[in-house]
Parts: sequence; C-alpha cells; structure tokens
Amino acid sequence: MSAKTDPRDESGGSKYFYRRSLSGRELLPIVGVAVATGLLAFYVARIMMQRTPLLPEDSVARRPGRLRPTRTR
Repeated sequence: MSAKTDPRDESGGSKYFYRRSLSGRELLPIVGVAVATGLLAFYVARIMMQRTPLLPEDSVARRPGRLRPTRTR
C-alpha cells in the first residue's frame, strides 16, 4: 500500500474572516425572530399560569396523604 497524501484541504484554512457591522435592513429579520420568540414564551407562560388546577386548593390541604406522618413510639 502506498502512503496517502494529507486529505485536508490547505486552502480552506488560509482565508481570514472578520466580523462586519450589519445594516438595519440586515438586522430586521433577526429582530423579528427575537420579538416573536419572546411573545411566544410569554404566551406559553401565561397559559400555564391560567390553567385550572385539577383539585381545588382546600381539598388538597385536607387530604390525609398530604399531611406529615406523626411519630409513634
């Protein structure tokens, strides 16, 4: 078997990239996605807070399984 050459492309790592400032037109979709995500998170949190509990609060406190067990000697 002959020795293989290095499979990595040498020209790929030689380019230099820098961060450029974005214009308002380029930022508009990003801002839209951020606002939509925030509104969706607020809506889901609001729906979760408004759910009706399956058991009324006073019946949960009166259930015998919910009380702390007393110690017996």
